[in-house]
Amino acid sequence: MRHIGLVGGLSPESTVHYYRTLCGEFNQRVGALNFPNITLRSLNLQELTDLFQRNDWQGVAAILLDALGALKKAGAEFAAILANTPHNAYDLIRDESPLKIVTIMGAVSQALLRDGRRKVALLGTRRTMEFGFFRQHFESRGIEMLVPAPPQRQELDRVIWSELSHGLVRPGSRLAVIHMMKDLAQQGADAVILGCTELQLLVRATDSPRPLYDTTRIHAEAILEYAMQ
Repeated sequence: MRHIGLVGGLSPESTVHYYRTLCGEFNQRVGALNFPNITLRSLNLQELTDLFQRNDWQGVAAILLDALGALKKAGAEFAAILANTPHNAYDLIRDESPLKIVTIMGAVSQALLRDGRRKVALLGTRRTMEFGFFRQHFESRGIEMLVPAPPQRQELDRVIWSELSHGLVRPGSRLAVIHMMKDLAQQGADAVILGCTELQLLVRATDSPRPLYDTTRIHAEAILEYAMQ
């Protein structure tokens, strides 16, 4: 069993969900009182969101590399970054990282291709939907990506940072996201990616007219699979 290193706190709500998923899934497979060996480096989300707003991905990369170095010193044998938006800096850290990184986009694209999904809707923060890194990754694998209209992207960004990152789940926000998913389905999306690790708090599979791909769950399963290889 490889020692897992997690870069978390992005937000604490999703980090807790990752931790519970990793521990629960591992225990189901192994039994007794067995749980995975995990080291968590929890970051200050405000420092990162300030950099996101300025599109300062070099600054994001510096923080992530520092966290990855700390995880290696703590004995981690590989790492995962527990949020979608920081992966916009992945190209800047990939070659310098002291640890192999199991990425969200790698895990999700593999799941989409396995299921034959070729045109998907992406929901997430504005930086995730607009910066282009996820679009480039998916399209390089033959997967077309759709995103909500600009006003909807603005509203979804607000919901994620002002509500979900604090654990607040409001019915009006849920209805707004359901409307976005319906719009994207009408545009031809054959799946919806919850491209923010907090969105699983807000919507369920029954809310979507198309199959939902929860990046938190998919990523956690990929982390565990790699750890257990």
